[in-house]
Amino acid sequence: MRWRMEFCNERRGILARYSIEVPLPAAAVLSGRNAVLAEYPSTPRRSRLSLFERAERVGGQDASGWILYRIVQDNGQGSTGVAPALGPG
Repeated sequence: MRWRMEFCNERRGILARYSIEVPLPAAAVLSGRNAVLAEYPSTPRRSRLSLFERAERVGGQDASGWILYRIVQDNGQGSTGVAPALGPG
């Protein structure tokens, strides 16, 4: 089964799209996350995290800043025509 997914990194202002063929959506998310981290490696931190940054991570934000924005089953019909709703800036 083919899955199309989009990952978003709001801090860096990047939207990454991937199409992966695996049987289950959970496996697609894992493969997609590995692909996005390989393509956009995180930069090493030089200082400790602020209290706000630590609280943000506890709230479910991945340490790398990447979140799964959208995942859909790709049936070969092409794009859905729906643009991602990213805020200004």
